[in-house]
Amino acid sequence: MNRLLLILLLPLLLATHGCDREAPVVPSGRVVKIGFIGPQTGSDFVYGEETLQGVMTAHSLQPLLANGDRVEIIQAYSGHDAASAQAAMRGLVDEDGVVAMLLAMDSESLLEVAVFVDTLETPAIALIASHPGVVEGSGYITQLPFDDTTQSTVAVLFMRDELLIKRAAVITDFDDSHSRHLKDTFEQKFTSTGGELTGSHAMTEISDALLRHLEARDTELLYLPLSARGTLQVTSVLGEIGWNPEIITSDGLLASMLGEFPDRVDELEGMYATDLFSDTGEFVKHRRLGRQAEVSFAELFDGQKNTFTGLGVEGYALLVHAMNRCETHTERDCINRQLRSTRDFDGTMSRISIDESGQALRPVYVNTIRDGYLESVVKVY
Repeated sequence: MNRLLLILLLPLLLATHGCDREAPVVPSGRVVKIGFIGPQTGSDFVYGEETLQGVMTAHSLQPLLANGDRVEIIQAYSGHDAASAQAAMRGLVDEDGVVAMLLAMDSESLLEVAVFVDTLETPAIALIASHPGVVEGSGYITQLPFDDTTQSTVAVLFMRDELLIKRAAVITDFDDSHSRHLKDTFEQKFTSTGGELTGSHAMTEISDALLRHLEARDTELLYLPLSARGTLQVTSVLGEIGWNPEIITSDGLLASMLGEFPDRVDELEGMYATDLFSDTGEFVKHRRLGRQAEVSFAELFDGQKNTFTGLGVEGYALLVHAMNRCETHTERDCINRQLRSTRDFDGTMSRISIDESGQALRPVYVNTIRDGYLESVVKVY
């Protein structure tokens, strides 16, 4: 290149490069509060602990809003009943003055208080609850995961089209609304596509006699929309009778297993699982948020990131994105509107949109569980 031309172009090139950089945010000195609610004890403590780690990871990356206001995370314990959860939410809104809430509550717990959430007139993101009833009729709850109807439908299409399964059985926890909805959708979709349902049973019925009966009926696959504990009950009996059918489970199972029963993760080896993320495989493409979060999480916490930490990262980042689109960043109604008009937000691994009803539109990953990781098989949009 001509030397004189290079000298003339250099300032222009530097200016153009500088425009690509985000200008640093100057702290305003003001504080905006966001509430976090999740369990801290009991078998579901992993929902609260690990999702909060994800929230704090994202907070470390973006502690300030676009106007310089500092975000403060106020934690509250959800308890194990509806009254405790309602009291925690009321305290966050009325006493702490939060402008939005991040809820690390499972479907069963959140369904019990969904109507109450609307009375607070404060936007809330359901970080892990995937039952469609969580947002049905709600004006203030936004759902971050895909819903149970979507993931169980994908499970059926995968097993029918990819695994060519013709005969399947379902084992369900009838005390859990999440498990029941997955079961109902799975059975309806499976039979409507020509599949034969060889059995539909409650988790309380698990025994060697039941599983031998399903094996005798030439069952090719078991659909297990169960908790980690329930899944282990099934795998224990399968091991005792020496039967090895294909198994497909639902979202968050591996994360729950790693939190509750880390010494028994090997019992999930080779199972298929629908999930919001993958750890390895062809379809793993981390976006900017995902790459930054991986580095920050490793600096802040010990242990392995999982589905719950990923949802915590995305939930906080999505909320800040909505707040930054409001002229007054603390206006609750505006934050709520912006959440429900999210289009193609860059999550950790995929884009996320939210429709006006609060339902998330995002890909479903079908994975196999290998050596304690989720290995991607297919990504369904």
